[in-house]
Amino acid sequence: MKPIFNGSYFEAMNVKNILADNDISVFVQNEYMATIEPWVVTAAGFNPVILQVSEDDFEIAKQIVDDYRNQNSTE
Repeated sequence: MKPIFNGSYFEAMNVKNILADNDISVFVQNEYMATIEPWVVTAAGFNPVILQVSEDDFEIAKQIVDDYRNQNSTE
């Protein structure tokens, strides 16, 4: 598994759903602690949720995440 995205709980769930819609399996790290005590997971609770995908799906997932970030940065 390789990390592909980290962010807030809600943003990470959006990205997870986009990846799942493209038939990419996603492992969510810190999903529950990020909603209960995010400052325990990362300094100041900044971007506590980490999404990981298999190495086989990494390149496709990276392109999807990059497209997502570019789309959100232009809005």
